[in-house]
Amino acid sequence: MKLSELLEGVAASEPFGDTEIGGVAINSKQVKEGDLFVCLHGVNGDGHSYCDEAIAAGAAAIICERNVGARSVPVIKVPDTRRAYALIASNFYGNPSRSMRIITVTGTNGKSTTAYLTAKLLEAGGYRVGLIGTMYYEYAGKKLPSTLTTPDPMQLHSLLADMKAAGVEYAVMEFSAHAIYLKKLCGICSDVCIFTNLSQDHLDFFGDMKRYKAVKKSCFTAEYTRCALVNADDACGREILSECRVPVVSYGLENPADCFAIDVEDTKRGCAFVANIMDDLVSVDCRLYGTFNVYNVLAACAAARMAGVGLGEIADCLYSLDPPSGRFNVIESGGVKYVVDFAHTPDGLYNLLKEGRKMCKGRLVTVFGCGGDRDVSKRPIMGKIAGEMSDVVIVTSDNPRTESRQSIADDILSGIRKKNKLYVELDRSRAVALAVELAKEGDVVLIAGKGSEGYIDENNVKTPYSDSVQLGKALGR
Repeated sequence: MKLSELLEGVAASEPFGDTEIGGVAINSKQVKEGDLFVCLHGVNGDGHSYCDEAIAAGAAAIICERNVGARSVPVIKVPDTRRAYALIASNFYGNPSRSMRIITVTGTNGKSTTAYLTAKLLEAGGYRVGLIGTMYYEYAGKKLPSTLTTPDPMQLHSLLADMKAAGVEYAVMEFSAHAIYLKKLCGICSDVCIFTNLSQDHLDFFGDMKRYKAVKKSCFTAEYTRCALVNADDACGREILSECRVPVVSYGLENPADCFAIDVEDTKRGCAFVANIMDDLVSVDCRLYGTFNVYNVLAACAAARMAGVGLGEIADCLYSLDPPSGRFNVIESGGVKYVVDFAHTPDGLYNLLKEGRKMCKGRLVTVFGCGGDRDVSKRPIMGKIAGEMSDVVIVTSDNPRTESRQSIADDILSGIRKKNKLYVELDRSRAVALAVELAKEGDVVLIAGKGSEGYIDENNVKTPYSDSVQLGKALGR
């Protein structure tokens, strides 16, 4: 591909000629002969410092945002290399997002479930659908392991190009605040962007809630979406509804909204309600528990209706659909209900415990930890929530990364005031086994934090691990 073709839409210095480019790299160690090397500022380094290594490895041209001096290959200066990189990646794969409809989902909690439900409802409506998210990447009968909620732009557009080749008509994509901040979505304009909610998370990266919120809100512009689908019961959502300059559709339970639910009730299999989707009524009976899932279902129903999916198709799909893996998965054994869930934020844990209490005839037992090298401030908050809302708390590990398990646990324990019925078991497998050992008939055991994750990340090594598998072993299954 010609360099000029790769740089279409990129605000680049000229002249840059028609150098032939074979690939795109952002790591000098991965550069191959004929590649374009893009200099990115990273957490642990700056690509501008590695131009010589990239050229020695065969780079045919350099993209930079500050002066790196004369080189033996073309050097193109741009105002923002991250934005340029995303646009270049899109161009490299033939701008596949323009050949399908895109639905994006963002928010602190509920992204994976909302994206999963939206994809399944679109499939029920007869569309060929691709899903890109935290749990996995799925399309055309393929299910690939997810590396990041929002992949690197080259991987993202490679996935979209494969989806296009497979005839995918709708791509449903989760995206994180990190992805917005790192400009990964530049060059992609969604047909609908769903906002679920905003609560504390990622403050290790963003510093404070004000900055985190500003990043989330920044994607609700004409550059990133043609329509916003927004939770009207969330404070940030109401700001988006009042400020954004693209068409908006609202959903909620408490405030006036275009899409809302009435007659909500908990059932033995999940929840049931009547959904009013922009004045169309549909009776929902699904295998999803909790008020938070009513919001997720409403958002997915609204997105599906906007795509033309019929009410009967929506109702039938939701009735038969299994809940997404690791999202409030309920297993019953010996009169005890065990719930495996991904809740890993204060708000997520609070909602999980709130719904767990509703199901509970005996004690509420909570097993959880907090991730290492992430927002330290949320650990005592989550400890306080667990301590106040549970009858038994088992503090354990959850992806310690490069921190010690004990130091993370100490942060959690500092927020727990009620010390009776408190256990610390830093081996997560043993913690799950302990919960099973302690559980009595009528109890509900909540195992929170990892959901469908298949590993524990510690000291830069990912060891295979699954809460569901460990629970099965502890129950003798």
